[in-house]
Amino acid sequence: MSHSGRSRSVSRIRCSIVVAAGIFFVAPIVSAGPQLWLYPKDAGPREGGHLVPLGSFTLVVENRAKATDENQVLGVELVVAVNDPGSITALSLAKHDDGTSFVLGDWMEGTPELPCSNKPMPGHSVYPTTYAKVLLGDLSGGQRFEINVTVEGGDDLRAHFDAMGTAWKTNRNGQKCSDVSNPSGHDVTVGKRPGGRDDCGLVRISKTADQRFVDLGDTVTFVIEVLNEGSCDLTDPVLRDFIPAVEGEGGESVPAFTVTGGTDPPADPVDEFLLEWTPDSPLPAGEKYRVLLEVLFDQSFADGQRVVNRACISAQELRKPRCAAAVVFVGNTNGEDGPAGPGFWCHAARFILEDRRNAPVEAEDFDAWLLEIGDSSDVFHDEVYDANTLELARDLLCTPQAAEGAADRLARHLLTLWLNVVSGRLAMDQALDELCHGDELMPEDVVPATVMELIAAVEDALVLPAEDLELAYWSEVVDAVNNSLVPGEPGCTAARTTSGRQRAGHGTPGGKMIISGVGN
Repeated sequence: MSHSGRSRSVSRIRCSIVVAAGIFFVAPIVSAGPQLWLYPKDAGPREGGHLVPLGSFTLVVENRAKATDENQVLGVELVVAVNDPGSITALSLAKHDDGTSFVLGDWMEGTPELPCSNKPMPGHSVYPTTYAKVLLGDLSGGQRFEINVTVEGGDDLRAHFDAMGTAWKTNRNGQKCSDVSNPSGHDVTVGKRPGGRDDCGLVRISKTADQRFVDLGDTVTFVIEVLNEGSCDLTDPVLRDFIPAVEGEGGESVPAFTVTGGTDPPADPVDEFLLEWTPDSPLPAGEKYRVLLEVLFDQSFADGQRVVNRACISAQELRKPRCAAAVVFVGNTNGEDGPAGPGFWCHAARFILEDRRNAPVEAEDFDAWLLEIGDSSDVFHDEVYDANTLELARDLLCTPQAAEGAADRLARHLLTLWLNVVSGRLAMDQALDELCHGDELMPEDVVPATVMELIAAVEDALVLPAEDLELAYWSEVVDAVNNSLVPGEPGCTAARTTSGRQRAGHGTPGGKMIISGVGN
């Protein structure tokens, strides 16, 4: 998910953009730590990013935390990102109660930097793009800003709102500065609403590496494939590859590898962390776009690291970019090779939230994985299920007894599967018939051939939704995968064989394959 994060001014334009914030106290408190949520006032806070039409509405920026000193967010800034400043005909923000206004800062190009660490703000499937910021002020737990917003312009105009600030936590070494920003799925976008969930924007993107475990000096070839499985052509498609960063000697970010063999087709290097391709527009329905990317793992600072290389496709017909990632372990990572069950991820979320030293994963990693899931999943990013925060993920993972029906049970298994994928424990292209049995047996007749196809089938079953019998079947399959062993992992001495019925395409509910592209 990495990119350069550097922002540079592209103009000295100051639009007639005004903003101020009235502070209001609110009742609902859902977060143990400082956390900024954005939502339209008439919609209220909920999971999933909010999309409102061009025009006027009241934007709420809320600190959904308890009213304690450590939960105060200082220097809250509103980030306004737009895809085309030239198409704006009106853009104004003003204090809700009395209309007091301030001027927005200069337009910048890139990704906003978080105020404490200076790291890039999470992409939210928006950045890098054109953006500007305005200072709102300090926001205590249980408070919110209310801002009257007007955005008008061309049909293709999109304006996206995020927020960030600084919090101070006291630990054994004194006070520690920490960044606060709104999680993916708790933001607001203004623009023309795409035409619902249909098969126009069904796009599948995959990214694979020819090696998962490498040593310094090894060459790896990544393959990115975009398949337009929908019924309409994709207009102005752009494929982006975000070259991962590792920390260098002076704490600066450096590329985890070097692009050596070039790319096929040739790429447009935006900077050392970002490559772009622009397929012929439109990309016809049923057509595939394929990219080969050859890299050399020659960066000594990447030794012992888990390197995630992410690619995303965007187009006018897509509600949000569709993304895929390939994971490569460099040198001796001392990590687990195979997937972990729901209990592991439940304890990981709980221990992090309880600030235990023995948390099995880092909080920053877990947060980043949840953002990646939100960017890639049709289930965990909007109106279906919300798992964008550690608290929400914990509630899904740790309370299976609270599941309400077959769909709710399946969603909890699916979140575990996604975490295994984005954390690098399980590859998207891992063949299911190569997995070894773990604590749970795999059903004999499983049609999806890979983890990616399994996720696509399960997400379709949840979004449609399918009948309870089918949902229960998928729960059994996903649970078996989450408890399986991968080839090369201790204890995995024999691959699971594919049955003749599976090869013939039998065994799923209804006796047919239930696999489709991910996302629109």
